[in-house]
Amino acid sequence: MSPLPKLSDIEAARARIAPHLPVTPVSEALSLSEELQRQIFLKWDNKLRTGSFKERGALNFLLSMPPKALAQGVCTASAGNHALGLSFHAQRLSAPCHIVMPVSAPIVKIQSCRAFGAEVIFRPTFQEALDYAQELARERGYTYVPPFDHEWIVHGQGVAGLELLEQLPEFDSVVIPVGGGGYAAGVATAIKAKRPDVFVLGACSEWAIEARRSPEAHRGPVVPMTIADGIAVKSIGKVTGPIIDRRVDQVVPVSEWSIARAIIMLLEHEHVVVEGAGAAGLAAVISGCLPEQCKMTAIFICGSNIDSNLLSRLIEHDMAEKGRLVRATITLPDRPGMLHTITGIIAGCGANIVQVTHDRSYAKIPGHVEITVVMEVRDRGHGEEVISSLVKAGLPTVEA
Repeated sequence: MSPLPKLSDIEAARARIAPHLPVTPVSEALSLSEELQRQIFLKWDNKLRTGSFKERGALNFLLSMPPKALAQGVCTASAGNHALGLSFHAQRLSAPCHIVMPVSAPIVKIQSCRAFGAEVIFRPTFQEALDYAQELARERGYTYVPPFDHEWIVHGQGVAGLELLEQLPEFDSVVIPVGGGGYAAGVATAIKAKRPDVFVLGACSEWAIEARRSPEAHRGPVVPMTIADGIAVKSIGKVTGPIIDRRVDQVVPVSEWSIARAIIMLLEHEHVVVEGAGAAGLAAVISGCLPEQCKMTAIFICGSNIDSNLLSRLIEHDMAEKGRLVRATITLPDRPGMLHTITGIIAGCGANIVQVTHDRSYAKIPGHVEITVVMEVRDRGHGEEVISSLVKAGLPTVEA
């Protein structure tokens, strides 16, 4: 077993990477603090060039390599954020870079890796990507750069903890996402070395817990997905595991629902786009996982590389949950002018139609048509007012 990292290891990593990377900011989240009834600070590790904290570990690894090995080239397997950090800094250091990704990797991350000059290779699953990347390293003499399970990666990620200690003199707890564990291991090491009293909470995905518990359910043609792909790691690393056991006070699973809600809360309260893994820390707090005595909490926001289509779906789902999108099915005689009638009633109520579907074949009453309308409304009360107006006009209407 590797020895646990020391504060001096992380301080050396900071000296190494400081000329290349900015310090990411910390801000107090005033409206979130009011809603969650505790003082919330956000460490914006999504503000590095690639939109992810992964740059620190990847860069520290590259700068720790012998120059000859760096010139030969590097490779890795990654679903996205590690690939981004490695390809960006490999390009800056003129090192050939080869990324092996699962076919399910987000498009936005694939495109960015290519823009940074990396060769991107695909394999069906992450495990196959991992196996091929290691084979590539052996065959072609590249250096394999692990996403999380290496001392140099842990040391680089721990720099975020040193930054927080200097930026925020007073805090009693931190919450940090946990995938393979490099980020949490490094940050917890830095913080516990100087502030052993601080409570360190790790937030992992329920998807990952289920994948470890029932691996057979994550094989085959239809594999369960998660919106937190950045922490969709099926096992904690051999290097990172013992560190987390010793220096992270508790690791809790967070649900897909809570992660989705956290993404939307950060969008609404902080006006920032954050990916699923980046919102996992806030998801743990809103799920009530933080001990009651923790009143000054720093949450690490670790990435912003979310697919725009996924973000759009999450926004629409949140609107439906809050009653700002209403879907209603109206049964009416199938004759000219009826659609004009219902759109006039809806417009008169101040609602906006975003989708209309006609169904003649399966209408419950012969000679009638069922029209399903999706509408934007102000709130639940407004939606009920629209449906009531349709019913009063003699149009049988049910919220679908």
